[in-house]
Amino acid sequence: MNFMPGAAKRIDGALRSLVYSSLAVTRFYEEDLQQLLARARAHNGSVGITGILLYRRDQFIQFLEGPPEEVDALMRSIEHDPRHTNVRILIDELVVERQFDDWTMGYRPLTQETAVPLPGLRDSFADIAAAPDAFVTGRAAKELALWFKVRARPRTDVNAPTA
Repeated sequence: MNFMPGAAKRIDGALRSLVYSSLAVTRFYEEDLQQLLARARAHNGSVGITGILLYRRDQFIQFLEGPPEEVDALMRSIEHDPRHTNVRILIDELVVERQFDDWTMGYRPLTQETAVPLPGLRDSFADIAAAPDAFVTGRAAKELALWFKVRARPRTDVNAPTA
């Protein structure tokens, strides 16, 4: 097991920000993911956890943030969930501000179009799967967080009349 409850040093009033990756034991289809998300959103909303879930080719990458005790409890549950294997903690730190305060569990499907990088561009999912070192996996996780936040913003219509 990679998860150690309370591993990040305690800072009064801080939130725990944890990113992990895991492999699905069996393939998750869109309906499976929607059911998982519905349960996660209900639970997370009740305990003050926010975050995002990314899934591609049987690999999960999840960002969790919230009260340290609640994030610890959720990670223990995830590590014992038979749907996951190879659970690895990529980032575990205390923060004073949420990155994903609008999402009890944000999700964006990674289609073939978004899943395959153009030649010459890095593939952050592949960087995490390869796990060469903590620096590379941490950087890749932060890149994925930024990617999600940019794409999750409401799009403004450039042709809409302005006031």
